[in-house]
Amino acid sequence: MSFLLMIGVAIPGRAGFAREPHLPDINGTDGLAFIAGLPDGEVPLGKTLLLVSSLGRKGLDGETIDPDVVEKEIDRLADRIRPALADRKDPRDVISALNRFLFDREGFTYDCVAGNTDNYLLDRVIARRRGNCLGLTALYLALAERLSLPLYGVYVPSHCFVRYEGAGVRFNIETGDKGAEWENGRYLREFGLAEGRPYLKSLGRKETVGVYLKSLGAAFSRRGMEAEAIDLYGMAAAFHPGLPDARFNLGVSYQKIGRLDEAVEEYRQALVLDPGLAVARGNLGVALARKGLFIEALAEARKATDLAPRSTVSRGNLAATLCACGMLEEGIREYRKILEIDPGNARSLSALAERHRASSEASLP
Repeated sequence: MSFLLMIGVAIPGRAGFAREPHLPDINGTDGLAFIAGLPDGEVPLGKTLLLVSSLGRKGLDGETIDPDVVEKEIDRLADRIRPALADRKDPRDVISALNRFLFDREGFTYDCVAGNTDNYLLDRVIARRRGNCLGLTALYLALAERLSLPLYGVYVPSHCFVRYEGAGVRFNIETGDKGAEWENGRYLREFGLAEGRPYLKSLGRKETVGVYLKSLGAAFSRRGMEAEAIDLYGMAAAFHPGLPDARFNLGVSYQKIGRLDEAVEEYRQALVLDPGLAVARGNLGVALARKGLFIEALAEARKATDLAPRSTVSRGNLAATLCACGMLEEGIREYRKILEIDPGNARSLSALAERHRASSEASLP
């Protein structure tokens, strides 16, 4: 038995303050295609995030939203905080005022649950006054667009936050910690990232839309709606070609529906973008094994374990591949290593019990 991993959470990016272009009546995927063709500085970030939210609500829940109502509430929030931001000499004072306004006066709260779309679809975040890192980042950026604040989104696998970057001043704003300032090094430590991986950079507007679409695609995939997820991941990759997660999640959806050749290609594209993405190595090994390419699968499984030595999923895939290649003793050793990390690991206990049963039957006269 093998396990597929999918990256689900992501973020918004560059709020900026370029002029908003005259737009046609945009809606649905045609609207997104139009926006994808705009120069980055002309992408209306708030409108686009609401468009993506509308696609999510309609596709997942059969509900529609009125973007005008949501935009009026964002305008109201911006108008209420604007007087407190009149003096912008000290950027940290500006952000402190914004943080207090959102979390203390307006009562927004952080909810760490990533899989609940109510926590990141912008209309629901505003209505419920509750969001995860993605939803609160989207809110900050929608307000920044109206208030001409140089705020940008930043992405690391499974998390996002906001960054102030302007006039030589640069600092991070952790939306999951009421806007507290976190250093980059803290993110590197907490998310196990090495220097040089393609994260922690300030995102452009299109890149922001890309990670938002990627997160929505994961929601569709969790519902088993793989065709819709594949379309959303494809759009995410079009908006943000450098996003490893979009390619990786495309691979997961292709693999779920048995399109192994496409899955292998997408995993490899993800690894071109981020060679350190251990879950892509692991899933690539699983896909190759299902194609009967066990030697290649074993090589990828070993690389995945080297990248994430304490990942029980990576080690489990390595153990299963070793056993499939006839290397039973080495496979059993890997299952035992998993139990050293997680003594109750059901997958390893079951595999070892099965091996013991097979060995006992083989020794019978």
